[in-house]
Amino acid sequence: MLKPFTAQALKKAISSLLLAQLLLPSLALGLQGNSAAYAASTPTEKTVTLPAGTPVTLALTEEISSKTASNGMEIPFQVLSDVEEEDTVLIKAGTLGHAQVTNLKKPAALGKEGELTISDFYVTAVDGQRVPLVASLSQVGEGKSGKSLALGLIICWPLLLMKGGHAVVPAGTQKTVYTAGKVKVKI
Repeated sequence: MLKPFTAQALKKAISSLLLAQLLLPSLALGLQGNSAAYAASTPTEKTVTLPAGTPVTLALTEEISSKTASNGMEIPFQVLSDVEEEDTVLIKAGTLGHAQVTNLKKPAALGKEGELTISDFYVTAVDGQRVPLVASLSQVGEGKSGKSLALGLIICWPLLLMKGGHAVVPAGTQKTVYTAGKVKVKI
């Protein structure tokens, strides 16, 4: 059952409503002021464009050989120096990137040498996005076809089965590659 309002209770309720009506606008202004102060103290996100064709110097972190590699195998490398644009580092020195073995031929009979091509390079920018790089690194092993043919015909035909050498790219091999297209990096 509802109790009837007394004059005193009604007076208190009206006072509270008037006080709330007076305080709400100033409270709202205070909140707006605080959000503006918060926005001013929070750094704004900046975007810097990394142009196409920007050089990136890298080094392979492990030896790659036509003896142990396979097509599609990922090859790790490390960025050797910071890549900057507008006085801002967009790719940090020491960042690990990857490439792929895209062509592999094992040594074959008649002294045919092994071949190895690494391409499809990419690295990660400071904002975490993948940056494709344009590059190709190829190596050919030692060919022994002339030796195999000459010795095989003169001495013995099994020498015709002599294989060439494996293609080897040593760890630490350095290469300058280039960004494939422009990339907007968030700082």
